[in-house]
Amino acid sequence: MQALKIFSDERAMGLGIISGLASRHAGDSKDPQTVKNFFDKLGLSYQNILTLNQTHSDTIIRITNDEDLANYRAQTNHDADAWLITKRGLGGMVYTADCLPVFIWSSDGKVAALAHCGWQGVVKNLAGKTALAVAKEAAKTSGPNIKLQAYIGPHISSCCFEVKEDFAAQFAPSSIIRRGGKIFVDLQNEVILQLQSAAGLSRRDIKTECACTCTCCNERDFFSFRCDKSTRRMMSFIYLP
Repeated sequence: MQALKIFSDERAMGLGIISGLASRHAGDSKDPQTVKNFFDKLGLSYQNILTLNQTHSDTIIRITNDEDLANYRAQTNHDADAWLITKRGLGGMVYTADCLPVFIWSSDGKVAALAHCGWQGVVKNLAGKTALAVAKEAAKTSGPNIKLQAYIGPHISSCCFEVKEDFAAQFAPSSIIRRGGKIFVDLQNEVILQLQSAAGLSRRDIKTECACTCTCCNERDFFSFRCDKSTRRMMSFIYLP
């Protein structure tokens, strides 16, 4: 796993949820052959990793049984920005190049979700809605007291996400940073607030990466649209064996 430079959360891995963000060293994930080679190295079938058409929405695709999977495979367009999966032997993936990949799962490992949160998804409370969906699904199988955990993977950090005044007005005051006459937004803080509010996660339930994982700052490990207008993308994924 280390050789592939996967950023992941050991808590999810300990529950058997194979997940993480593959750095730029894995190649451009918009290339199907690159993705197949990546999952071959992990010993996973590429055919069992589902894809969607990201539209910066708050739509979640749920794959919880055979009927859900059949409906998914019967369609050609899958406009959505998040996965909720409970069916074993399946996974889902999203692409990012500055946006936040937000992983959420039940503490018994039976329900896992992954959301692609660009700033539009953050404004639409996608992380909060996904967490609430996980909580409701987990309550069906494990009872109402089941806890959730979350991991926010590498993304553009507040050091680089400079915005205008009217843009900043869409976010909580605690997510807005002013320095040197400029305005920056902390999208990670916004997502944390959503996870706490929607599904009651405590701060210790939410793991984040260090500042050195800003996708815009760290060209060695990440693709970044804001940094170089790259059309290349990194891949985040979840898989339930």
